[in-house]
Amino acid sequence: MKKLLTVLLSLGAFMSTVYAQTTQGNLMFGGAVGYTSQKQEDAGEDDKYSSFEFSPSVGYFVADNLAVGLDFSILSEKEDNGFGGDDKTTTLLVGPFVRYYKFTSNDKFAFYGQAGFGIGSRKIEPDGADETKQSAFNVYISPGFSYFFNEHWAIDLQLQGITYSTFDPNTDGDADDDKETDFTFGVDSLNPSLGIRFYLGN
Repeated sequence: MKKLLTVLLSLGAFMSTVYAQTTQGNLMFGGAVGYTSQKQEDAGEDDKYSSFEFSPSVGYFVADNLAVGLDFSILSEKEDNGFGGDDKTTTLLVGPFVRYYKFTSNDKFAFYGQAGFGIGSRKIEPDGADETKQSAFNVYISPGFSYFFNEHWAIDLQLQGITYSTFDPNTDGDADDDKETDFTFGVDSLNPSLGIRFYLGN
C-alpha cells in the first residue's frame, strides 16, 4: 500500500511539473524562425525566391493553458528579377496574440491554436530602382504543436493556417493608390516555422 501511494504521489508530482509551464500567472518568452527557398525554371532561366522570418514574442498566462502577449515579426525576402539582379523586400510587424494549449495523452505534447494581428511597414528595394515604403497590416490564425522537454523549455512547430495581409503605399490617406491584398489559407507542412519557448513562473 505504501509503495502504491508513493508511486501515485510521484506521478502526481511529475504531471504537476509538466503542466506547470502553462498555468495561470506564468510568463512565456521565445521566438520562431522560418525559411523558404524556391527555384523555378522559366524559358530556360531559373527564377529564384527565398525568405527568412524571425518572430520573437512574450506572453502571459491569464488562465491555465491560455496566454496573451506581444509578437514581433521581421520578414526578409529576395527574388530574382530576371535581369541579373535581386529585388529585396523587408517587412516589420508588431501586434498582440492569443494562444491556447490542449495537451494530449502524452503529457509532454500539446497542440495549440494561435491568433493575432500585426501593424507595421514594408520596404521594397528593386535592383537598380528607387525603394518604395508601404504601411502593412496582417491578421492570422495558425495551428501548431509543442514538445515540453523539461519544466522550463519547449519546442514549437507552427504551420501556416489562415493569413490576411494588406500593404498600402499611400500612407497619407489619398483615395487613389495601389493597395495590395493577400489571402492565404492552408496548412503547408513544407513551410513551417520552428520556435523555442522558455516558461517562467510556478
